[in-house]
Amino acid sequence: MESIASQHLYPQLVKGKSMFAQENEIRHVTVQEQNITLELNQFVFAPSPNGSFYANTLGIYPQERVIDIGTGSGVLAIYAAKKGAIVSATDIEVPAVELARRNAQLNGVPVEVRLGSLFGDFDGPFEVIIANLPNEIVPPVYAHQLGQQLADTFDGGESGNRFILELLDKAKTYMHAKSRLYLPVHTLTDYHQVLQTAISSYNVKLLALAQLPAKEFVQQNLAYYLTLNEQGIIRVFKQGDTWYTNGYIYEVTLKTNPA
Repeated sequence: MESIASQHLYPQLVKGKSMFAQENEIRHVTVQEQNITLELNQFVFAPSPNGSFYANTLGIYPQERVIDIGTGSGVLAIYAAKKGAIVSATDIEVPAVELARRNAQLNGVPVEVRLGSLFGDFDGPFEVIIANLPNEIVPPVYAHQLGQQLADTFDGGESGNRFILELLDKAKTYMHAKSRLYLPVHTLTDYHQVLQTAISSYNVKLLALAQLPAKEFVQQNLAYYLTLNEQGIIRVFKQGDTWYTNGYIYEVTLKTNPA
């Protein structure tokens, strides 16, 4: 597994903002010097420090065919379109699809957004696959308190990696020899399983790693996560008064000579 990583703490995309807007609001964010205006609401996950870290590793070039899976607010799809790519996007939630369409219009860029899981009914291949999917274990008690509809926007299932593993299983048929999948791996999930799956099926190159401040719900359910930490399933750690997780971004490509 190749590595060209550099470690640093990425700035937050929307410092101090909650995971969900309390009501309809407009936020202005910047992704790799591209200014983006976003309408946000209480039904769709807002851009986060994890999303900022992911966004800052993306390499998008004009006329490339790009798909943004789990587009949410549409911020990454809009960024790709601003870079001149031909962009498709999917989400499994109707509010997200509607919001991403409005945000693409708000930013004056063409993005074809459809309701669907993973690649939906789009045909491949794509030069670039963006997939900042739910990548965390969420305590059942917290999911119940939040409400399942909102929890589903960032809950990765029992091991935290369900959607990422499904993506790795399906992605090959939507790729060609020069395609690249930007894979986020987060230590608030069973990240060892994700890496083992990726390495066994693809070429995997580490692009970046960072310490990411643990989200509010981690602090609120710390005993739950410390138990998983002791079992070696996840990794959370404390520096000073702040709890952190690790985030990794990998560039995944097809193996030229599959085993």
